[in-house]
Amino acid sequence: LGEKMKKLILIATSIVASLAYAAPAMNVFTINTSDPMGYMEWARESAPITSPSSNTSAAGVCLPSYGAEEFGDMYYFNLFESHADSLSGNYYDPQVAAEIAKIANKRTVRMVDHYTPMSPVGEGFEVGMTYSNYNLNIYTKNPQAYMEAIAEYEAAAQANGFEDITLSAFQINTGNYTGQIMVATQAPNAKRLGDFIDARGEDWSTSFGNRFPKLRKLKRGFIMNCEVVYAK
Repeated sequence: LGEKMKKLILIATSIVASLAYAAPAMNVFTINTSDPMGYMEWARESAPITSPSSNTSAAGVCLPSYGAEEFGDMYYFNLFESHADSLSGNYYDPQVAAEIAKIANKRTVRMVDHYTPMSPVGEGFEVGMTYSNYNLNIYTKNPQAYMEAIAEYEAAAQANGFEDITLSAFQINTGNYTGQIMVATQAPNAKRLGDFIDARGEDWSTSFGNRFPKLRKLKRGFIMNCEVVYAK
């Protein structure tokens, strides 16, 4: 086949695949509060009530330890089984409104943004599960090459004593970071995340340290501890 025909087949295949498969989605509410523990308690109690009507498959809350844009920021995220689910939830359900009213004067919603996961996320989530993330917002002109690089980096990490470390990526669809990719390095706890960051000077990791700057521009980094508050 000629090159033009190969490109046409590739484009057609991509279109069919996009129509046949509904990719998962995520939204994130950035809230600000002077009582993070009070907000966490509210989220644990309210998530089983607020999540079903918003079509959520899993939800959680993350508290940044470093890199928050404003002191007091927290992130409430919802995962969905499709973009349709993420856009069609009933946030005005009376039960949802009643739950939100309980926290309305104790927090401010600063932003609500929409994401498309570029790799599997939320697998194995259970209520009460906790983990720690190091997230990087990046810009790249070659998302495919960057995704291949982080997949190789994850495989290298898992082959060198970090079997419990995963990397996932999200396309940011709205807000100030639209068009960027958020890469989440996830560890079971903060100490384990710190161990992984310490290992960046090891031989298996340094080659990637030289490779990544050629593929991306760093825009923002933040470290946070998270807890799952709902899982369908």
